[in-house]
Amino acid sequence: MNIIPTNGSQPVPYYTTAIDELSAIRSTVGITDLSHRGRLRITGSDRASYLHRILSNEVEGLSTGDGNYNLILTNRGKIIADMKLTVSEDEIDLSTTSPEAKDLLHPQLDKYLIADDVTITDITRTTGIISVNGPQATPVVESILACPVANLREYHNIVRQIQISPSIAQEWVMCVRVNETGQVGYNLFVEKVDVLPQLWQILLDKGKKYQIQPVGLSALEILRIEAGIPKLGVELDESIIPLEAELDHGISFEKGCYIGQEIVTRMKYRGHPNRLLRGFEVESDLPLKYGDRIFDQQKEIGRITSSAKSITFGKTLAMGYIRTAYTDQGTTVEVETDTGQLKDRQTARVVLLPFEATLPLALPH
Repeated sequence: MNIIPTNGSQPVPYYTTAIDELSAIRSTVGITDLSHRGRLRITGSDRASYLHRILSNEVEGLSTGDGNYNLILTNRGKIIADMKLTVSEDEIDLSTTSPEAKDLLHPQLDKYLIADDVTITDITRTTGIISVNGPQATPVVESILACPVANLREYHNIVRQIQISPSIAQEWVMCVRVNETGQVGYNLFVEKVDVLPQLWQILLDKGKKYQIQPVGLSALEILRIEAGIPKLGVELDESIIPLEAELDHGISFEKGCYIGQEIVTRMKYRGHPNRLLRGFEVESDLPLKYGDRIFDQQKEIGRITSSAKSITFGKTLAMGYIRTAYTDQGTTVEVETDTGQLKDRQTARVVLLPFEATLPLALPH
């Protein structure tokens, strides 16, 4: 159990086994090093107004401790990058879901920076993140921070100083309520990446009575799919308008203009998406892959974006976009998979996301 995190340099796929790690998050608590994810810090007196006119969701109306899910779009309303936005007293942090997302976001923010009192700093390599997820995540995090966190709303944060070790002065830790897995979750941000191993060990020590376990990124990816959470570069890219991915929670329909606002608003109030993101349950063991086509007999009606063999469900689960006429729960479709020698079709059942709404609390052993 004394496994230190990677400090973001080499993300770990699995620490133990898929069953053990998935079971920890479903039934007790697991911790994951997410320091490889991109993070930008926005400072300066104009930071809120600057972001407010560029990003899709509210910024100016947020107070210290607040946060939300946000997007930056093209002028055609398509998704460039998504992020978790958190507001502190002197800065606004943008945490992306991958290094690639940060690399897409940063030049876009630079492009619109003209005469604003704003500084954009890439803090990915100097800071760290440990994600704590599972039914017992709340007591573990509260034992670390010595304060209640159960009532934090999603994306909102609380900042506390904690004693990392007897030889190190107290360090600031920001706790953000997040949904990474479909379970209760918190991301703990540290300002100095060097103290990440000590925080990791404290979490293991405090969480021992809750059967805490390190969880790798491969297990987290399966949980993401089971929870129906779209991911940049897979479900989200510059071909997708947010409403197609049902990301209404990343859009403010009350605020003024932002980049891509006209297209998104027009779709919301005057039309409807031609396709929507849905889940698919497949009984076959044949794996699905990104780009596999979805059919109604000979009519192509969609494509697969993510897929995983779910140990919990005992079947293959997938996410993908499908024409609106086929999006009802229980609709039967066919997915065509290229096995290299022939194209194989298998029956799939359309499911409203998240899958995890019907999951048992613990995995079978």
